[in-house]
Amino acid sequence: MITLEEFLKDSFPIIYHITVTGKCNASCEGCLNGLIYGERNSFASSWEEAPEKTFQAVDWLLHKTNGNPVFIAFYGGEPLLVFEKVREIFYKLRALHPYKHLKFVLYTNGTLLKRVVKDDPEFFKRLDLLMVSIDGTKDQHERVRKGTSLLQIENNLEFFKSQSDTKVLMWSTLREEMSFQDCLEEFLKLYQRGVVDFFFWHLIERDYPIKDFISFRENYLKDLTYLLDRFVVDLSKGTVLPVLPLAELMFFLLKGIKRGQTGCGVEKLRSFDVLSGKVIPCVDMGENLVLADFRKNEVETLDFSKIQKELLSLVSYKEWLGCNLCEAEFFCGGRCPVLIKTSPERAKQYCILIKDLVDLAKSFLPEVKRALKASQLSEESLYYPYGYLNLLTDVIP
Repeated sequence: MITLEEFLKDSFPIIYHITVTGKCNASCEGCLNGLIYGERNSFASSWEEAPEKTFQAVDWLLHKTNGNPVFIAFYGGEPLLVFEKVREIFYKLRALHPYKHLKFVLYTNGTLLKRVVKDDPEFFKRLDLLMVSIDGTKDQHERVRKGTSLLQIENNLEFFKSQSDTKVLMWSTLREEMSFQDCLEEFLKLYQRGVVDFFFWHLIERDYPIKDFISFRENYLKDLTYLLDRFVVDLSKGTVLPVLPLAELMFFLLKGIKRGQTGCGVEKLRSFDVLSGKVIPCVDMGENLVLADFRKNEVETLDFSKIQKELLSLVSYKEWLGCNLCEAEFFCGGRCPVLIKTSPERAKQYCILIKDLVDLAKSFLPEVKRALKASQLSEESLYYPYGYLNLLTDVIP
């Protein structure tokens, strides 16, 4: 097997996540910020840093990058609550780095989208990808994403697509009380209407294991089988169903590629988080390791070899989990250190679910090969743009 780094070479992206606000207009069950940092009122105000400090941090990072593409992702909280801050950073970076290979991504719950598109349609035309959190059809979505209206989000996406050609990724966060197929049905509906272009799902991080794991696993596997059946049917018609993790997994299996890192590559300094003027390797691991702090003007020449030793310690759990002997490790890469920190028991459950996904994909591989051949699609058509965009998402499902 070759690593993803060996396959992508200079096209392997570096990703900067900019947390522009801790505020949010929704109360979603299982919010990761709440899991890591506690109640929102205890951290939100400290994240409302002036845009100038954030800009200085990103500018500093950009001067340290090589020729690889850089994705800059606006994150929160809900970034559209502070859209003026997002715009200021966006336009300033574009103006000062015209020769850098910069691409911009924005995460949102979608509730404020129409309003801000009206304020600055040019921003959204120049955005490279919009990621919108939708967790299924109306009843399921509004049950877990309290304070949001799915109908409003759908209408906002309709308006967005009338104003911009920017691609939209529907992002679902699967909780144990949810149906994965319900998420898929909402995606397929919106995809057929032309208001979303890609689908990604992941499993929620929590500080306790899934209580009825046997039932959840059974239902999840049934829904994954439904997805793979649909994936093969579409391939046989000459169309790639744009489900990013699945397209990536099939491409890895076809080409003999292994991830060679955790989901985000934190241990290889492929991903950086900018939070309140601070540059840190992973916002979801807390603020124990700060690479630079522009609020305090604490910026030194970094000893990357020393930092990488510290980061490698974050993924030392792989030995405990037995990742080196796992048949699914080529795909998940050891997943993510956050869940090990919050619930090792849940992490072990997710290992089983990832193995289920990989085993199921392997069983469908002969059908995928036949469908690709019959429809005269290349294997690469699974990866560009689909599997490649999975690098911009979260950890492996």
